[in-house]
Amino acid sequence: MSLRKKLISQYVRQFFGFVVVLFVCLSISLVIFGVRVTNEEIAADPSRLSASDLAMQLHVEGKVIRVDKKVEKSVENHHGWMQIVDEQGKVVYAFRTPADSPTSYTPGEWIALVQTDQAAPYHFTYWVVSLADKKWIVLYATPAPEFELMRQLLATSQAAGGEPDTELLQQSFSRENAWYVIYDRDGRLFRQWNYANAAPRLDLMEVLQTGQGQQNTPYNIISRYDQQSGWTYVVGTHNPGYQPGLAGDSVDNMLEDALRQLVVIMILCVVVVGSWYALRVGKPLLHMVSWIERLAKGQYVEPPTRKGRKVGMTRKGKWKRSFAVYKDMFDALGHLSETLRMNEQRQKDMERTREEWISGLSHDLKTPLSSIFGYAAILETEAYEWAKGEVGQFGRTIREKADYMNGLIEDLNLTYRLKNNALPLVKESIEVVETIRRITVDMVNDPGADEHLIEFRAFVPSFRAEVEPTYFRRIIVNILANAIKHTPAGTRVLVSVSALETSSGFAVAISDNGLGMDEQTQDNLFERYYRGGHTEEDVSGTGLGMAIAKQLVLAHDGEIAVESKQGSGTTVTMTFPLAKRKD
Repeated sequence: MSLRKKLISQYVRQFFGFVVVLFVCLSISLVIFGVRVTNEEIAADPSRLSASDLAMQLHVEGKVIRVDKKVEKSVENHHGWMQIVDEQGKVVYAFRTPADSPTSYTPGEWIALVQTDQAAPYHFTYWVVSLADKKWIVLYATPAPEFELMRQLLATSQAAGGEPDTELLQQSFSRENAWYVIYDRDGRLFRQWNYANAAPRLDLMEVLQTGQGQQNTPYNIISRYDQQSGWTYVVGTHNPGYQPGLAGDSVDNMLEDALRQLVVIMILCVVVVGSWYALRVGKPLLHMVSWIERLAKGQYVEPPTRKGRKVGMTRKGKWKRSFAVYKDMFDALGHLSETLRMNEQRQKDMERTREEWISGLSHDLKTPLSSIFGYAAILETEAYEWAKGEVGQFGRTIREKADYMNGLIEDLNLTYRLKNNALPLVKESIEVVETIRRITVDMVNDPGADEHLIEFRAFVPSFRAEVEPTYFRRIIVNILANAIKHTPAGTRVLVSVSALETSSGFAVAISDNGLGMDEQTQDNLFERYYRGGHTEEDVSGTGLGMAIAKQLVLAHDGEIAVESKQGSGTTVTMTFPLAKRKD
C-alpha cells in the first residue's frame, strides 16, 4: 500500500467517529434551529416567509393541495385569508376568504388585485412556489384599514381647512381601534386622537423605522405629508396578529443558543480527540519534526534515542505500532536526508566547477590582455622606429584581442540580462526557412568547419515567424558551432526545419553522428560556466554559448531539448511559435 493510501486509511479510521458525531450534532442543531426560525416566522408574520420555506408547509395529495395547520392558525390569528392558484389561474385552495373573492384570476385581474393602492382593503403578499413538478401562486392577505382611515383623515382635514371633523373621524377610528397624529410644518405636535404616547416633535428616525414594516409590532403605522399645508399625518391601527411573547430579536437569540451549543460540543470533542492524539499520533510527529529540524541545521541523519537505536524501532528491529503507519514517511525522510547530503556534495562540486571556470576565464582574458600590453609597450618604445606595415600589423593584433575580450564581456552581460528577464526583444516577421538556410551556408563557408559535412533540409517550403533576427541567428549559430566544435573531423551535421503537428509553430533540429554525450554532460549542457566534451577535444571558449542559446529560445516563447547517446550522436531540437496573423 502506498504512503498516500496508508495515511488516508489511518486518518479516516481515527477521525471517522469524531466527524460523524460532529456532523450529527451539527445537523440536529441546524434542523432544530431552522424549524424554530420557520415556526417563529410563521407565528410572527407569514408574509415574511421565503418561497422555499413556504413550500415546506404545502402538501400535495393527488389533485388536492393543502396548507399546514400552523400556517392556517397564524393566518387566522392575523385575521387574514389565503388562496392557492394553479398555473391556469384557478383557485385550488382557499382559507377564510371573503365572500366576494374570485375563484379564478385572469392576468389583468391579478395585477389589479396585488398592485399597490393606498385605499386597498388588504395587505397582499404572494409567492410563486414549485411543488410536485408544478408551479403554484400562494396569495396571502391581511386587513389594511389604515389606508382608508388615512384617506378619510386627509379629506376631512383639507375640507375643514386643517381642522378635521373629529366627531366623524372618531367614529371611523373607534371602529378600527385606531389613532391619528398631526404635526405642523416644523414637526411640532398639532393634534392627536386616541394616542397618548404621541411624540411632541416628529422624529425622522422613528418615521424611517416605522416605514420599514417592523415584524410583530402592536400597530400598523402609515404616514403622509401634505406639501400644500406642510402638515404630516400619521395613522396607526391595531395589529390583530401582534404577539407580545415573540420578541423581535428571537431569531438572533436562537442563533446565539445554537452557536453556543455547537461551540461546547466542538470543544469537548477537540479535548477528547486531542488527548488521544497526543498519545497516539503526537510522538511520531514530534520525531519527524525533530528530524526536519536537524535537516534544517545541515545534519543529514535521523535523530537516535539515548541508546543509539532508531526511535520507531523495537529492540527486535520491528516498527512500533504508532510508528508503523508512518513507515513510508520515515523512509522518505531518510531518502531526503541522503538526497540533501548528495546535493550538498554536488553544490561543492558546482562551486569547484565555477572556480575552475573563473580560472579559465581569467586565463582567457589574461592572454589577449598580455598581447595588447606587449604590443602597446613595443609601440611606445622610442628607441626603434617601426615601419608603417609593422605598426598596422600591431594595431590589427591589438584590435583582434580587444574584440575577443569585448565579445567575452558581452556574452557575460547577455547571459545575466537573459537570466533576469532584462533583455527586450524587438521581434520582426522573417522568412524562417530562407534565414536558417543562409545561416547554414555561412557556417559551411567558415574555415573552422572545413572538415565537417554540413547539410540543410527543409520539410516545409516556406513560412514566416516573429523573432528577433539578431538573437535568432545567435541561437542557430551557437548550437551549430557547438556541434562542429565537439565532434571529430568528418562528422555529418544536419540542420532541418519542420512544422509542428498542431500547425501552431515550427521546429529546428541540429543533429550530428558524432561521439555523443554522457549523462552528466547532457544534464549540464545548458548550464552556465560548463565546458563539456572529452578531454581530447577543444575546451576553449567561455562556457556560455549553450546557456545563452537556451535563454534566447525561452525568450522567444520556445522550448529546447537535447537527445544524445554515447557513440550515436546528438540532436538538439528547438520549437518556436509562428507569427500572429494580422487582420
